[in-house]
Amino acid sequence: MSDNHQVAVVVIGRNEGDRLKRCFASLQAQHSGPIVYVDSGSSDGSVAYARQIEVQVVELAMDQPFTMARARNAGLMYVSDQHPDCNLVQFVDGDCEVAPGWLTMARDYLEQHPQVVAVCGNRVERFPDASVYNQLIDMEWQALAGEVEACGGDAMYRTDPLLMVDGFNNCMIAGEEAELGRRLTATGLSIMRLDEPMTTHDANMQKLSQWWLRSIRCGHAYAQGYDLQRHNRVAGRGLYRRRQVLSSLFYGIALPVLFLVFGAMLITISLPAASNIFVYSAMLFLLSLYVRVVQKSACAKMPLGNSVKQCFLYGYFVALAKFPEAQGVLKYYKNKVFGKTAKIIEYRHG
Repeated sequence: MSDNHQVAVVVIGRNEGDRLKRCFASLQAQHSGPIVYVDSGSSDGSVAYARQIEVQVVELAMDQPFTMARARNAGLMYVSDQHPDCNLVQFVDGDCEVAPGWLTMARDYLEQHPQVVAVCGNRVERFPDASVYNQLIDMEWQALAGEVEACGGDAMYRTDPLLMVDGFNNCMIAGEEAELGRRLTATGLSIMRLDEPMTTHDANMQKLSQWWLRSIRCGHAYAQGYDLQRHNRVAGRGLYRRRQVLSSLFYGIALPVLFLVFGAMLITISLPAASNIFVYSAMLFLLSLYVRVVQKSACAKMPLGNSVKQCFLYGYFVALAKFPEAQGVLKYYKNKVFGKTAKIIEYRHG
């Protein structure tokens, strides 16, 4: 990395422990510019450790709900105020390690492509075989290189365009990167994904309950993103997140209710034989819709080098996720109706 310090790194975290230490080590091994750590109320000594190794620290006040968007914005504003020479900012989640050479590669790409506002690479799991849930997240990160609508939590952005659109949306408890991507690309700039190692993530997800909570958070993000952007139509792209919201509600609530209604009809009502056949056929058709989700999701992962077994496992969980996603959608609208501020949904502790 050159010494002109045009790249600043913003790390966000909350009680990441050893994961955060590995994150800092991976950055300091390749970056001589500013490294800023934004802490969201950690109680594990993260702030003290960051200061000990001479990382600049921003501590979020506790009078507002913590969100990853708020943390990234705080880091962005700190960089803008304290390091105005930095025209690029790399965001990194505190549970990730940055691949050697990524910062230089991303910086060079943005310098060579002035119409690109942000760039990301490949994110992989540190221990993909530790649990089925880690494996699923590892597959979730997979995508083809090329122009994309948004990056994930780890990405390098141009600071000026980011400031011009007011950065991330502070109120979003998840999905803030995609919502930001929507606003950035609407300005005519593009976002690119490179087929290069970027970060290694440590999900440390061991339980179904953790995966379920993460999926609830995902559904909440769909609903909140749709609600925030429903009046901002982008030509040729449709309403933001409407398809995901409708899919979650359809597969997570409407189909199960129909299935139960048909089942109740068979149990409680004496139907003619022809009617019984119709009801059974309808129930089989409803089940076939879930099978279609599994198949479609599995086929999407096959070109990315996964085995058939892995792809169908992934597809099965995509279908199953419709149920907690629907919970998340309802949770968002319930909070909105009752005027409650959404709180971050944490699926992992320690």
